[in-house]
Amino acid sequence: MPASLRRRLRLARRGLWYVTAVTLVLAALGAAVVSQLLPLAERNPDRVAAWLSARAGRTVSFDALQTEWTRRGPLLRLDGLRVGNGPDAIPIGEAEILVAQYAGLLPGRSFTELRIRNLALVLARRDDGTWHVRGLPGEETPDPLGALEGLGELQVIDARLGIEAPQLKIEATVPEIDLRLRVDGDHVRAGARAHIRAGAAPVELAFTFDRASGDGRVYAAARGADLSAWAPLLRGLGARIDRGTGDAEAWATLRARRVAEVTYRTDRGFRGRAFAACS
Repeated sequence: MPASLRRRLRLARRGLWYVTAVTLVLAALGAAVVSQLLPLAERNPDRVAAWLSARAGRTVSFDALQTEWTRRGPLLRLDGLRVGNGPDAIPIGEAEILVAQYAGLLPGRSFTELRIRNLALVLARRDDGTWHVRGLPGEETPDPLGALEGLGELQVIDARLGIEAPQLKIEATVPEIDLRLRVDGDHVRAGARAHIRAGAAPVELAFTFDRASGDGRVYAAARGADLSAWAPLLRGLGARIDRGTGDAEAWATLRARRVAEVTYRTDRGFRGRAFAACS
C-alpha cells in the first residue's frame, strides 16, 4: 500500500474518531441539560400539551403531569390523557410518553412512544368470518389508530387478551401480552410477546396489516414452549395437542380481515395447513 494512501486512511480514522467523540460529548451535555429542565416542564404543563398537540396534529390534553429522566430520554407520566376535541376525543386515562431522543434519530424509529398499561383486549370473530379487536382506546371513534399515530409508537404493556370465536369453538384468555404497534397511514406494523401462563416460554408475534384492504400477514413463533398450554387456540386449525414441549412456527394470511390460510410447522417435522377451518 502506498505511503500516501496509508496516511489518508490514518487521517480519516482519526477524523472519524474526533467526530464520534464530539458527538458523544454533545449528546451527554444535551442529556444533562434536558434532565435539568424536566422540573420546569412540570411547572408548565400547558407548553407540554402544546408540544404534544403539534406532534399529534390534534389537540392533546391531560389533567396532571409528572416527569422522570431515563436512560432512553425524558419520560412523561400523564393522568387523564385525552387526544382530540368534542365527541371524537379519545380518552386514554393514565399513560406514559417516552421522548426517545436517541432512538428517534435512527431510520424507521419513532421519536416518541405512547405507553398504556393493563388493558383488557379482546380478539373476536364475527359471524361473517372477519376479526376485530376490542379494548383499545377510542375504539368507538371512526379512526382511533389514526388519532394516535402522531404520538409515535403505541406500546401496550401487561395487557390481557381474550380470544372469542364461538364458530371455531375457541374461547381462551392469554393473561399477559405486550404489544408494540406503529401506524403509518393505512399501514400497520406490530410485534407482540404473549405468555399463556407464568413461567412458560412466550410466543413471539409479528404482524403487518393494511387497514384499507383488510389484508395482512401474521407470523408466530414459540421456542421451547409447552404446546399443550396453547391447545385451546389450536382447535381452529384442526390440531389437538395433549402434551408436548418444543418449537413451533405459524404463518397466517389475512384477506379482507378474514383468515384465508394458516401454515404451521413444529421442530419434530410436523407440518400442517388450514384453510376454511379458520376463515
